[in-house]
Amino acid sequence: MKNIIFDFGGVLLEWNPDNVYLEYFKNDKHVMNAFYDKTQIKVLNKEFDRGVPFDTILSNLAEKFPRYKEPILLWKQSWHKMLGNKIEGSIQILQKLHDNGYNLYGLTNWSAETFPYAYYTHDFFRLFKDIVVSGRENMIKPEPGIFELCLSRNNLIPEQSVFIDDSLENVLAATEIGMEAIYFRDPNQLQESLVYLGIKL
Repeated sequence: MKNIIFDFGGVLLEWNPDNVYLEYFKNDKHVMNAFYDKTQIKVLNKEFDRGVPFDTILSNLAEKFPRYKEPILLWKQSWHKMLGNKIEGSIQILQKLHDNGYNLYGLTNWSAETFPYAYYTHDFFRLFKDIVVSGRENMIKPEPGIFELCLSRNNLIPEQSVFIDDSLENVLAATEIGMEAIYFRDPNQLQESLVYLGIKL
């Protein structure tokens, strides 16, 4: 194995809309979850990841649910607060892989509008040879095309590549095109899985 391909949210960085909406709804989880359920804004987040502009979806949603206009618009205005801490154990593994000469790549479902904020906030992104951002390519995982783009753009052989993601659906999609894949649950489990595949840490 020569190439290690990382998902970001939930693997290297915490991401949770509750960071914004618990505060907005005064720590009332019932009211917050009612907002999520009624507007389906979490589901629509996939469209931001696909490259649809925030303003297009949020303005339409605010018209449909005027009583929720303010919190709907917060999805863009306070997006940076949804980012949590680095997952330190994963970052340490990432650095070890880099130091040991593995080729590191990113493959993330992320809006093209917001990814630059994360990229320029965290130095560890500089360890990657290439990062495929779904919002720039108008494709999202688990669609096969975005995996194939990552491989072809970087001349990677699937059988020499390991993909890491906290979504089982995405992991299964990676295996369908010939990659090894690890379903991420925590850094200790990630390290054990990498060692099992013969990767030096």
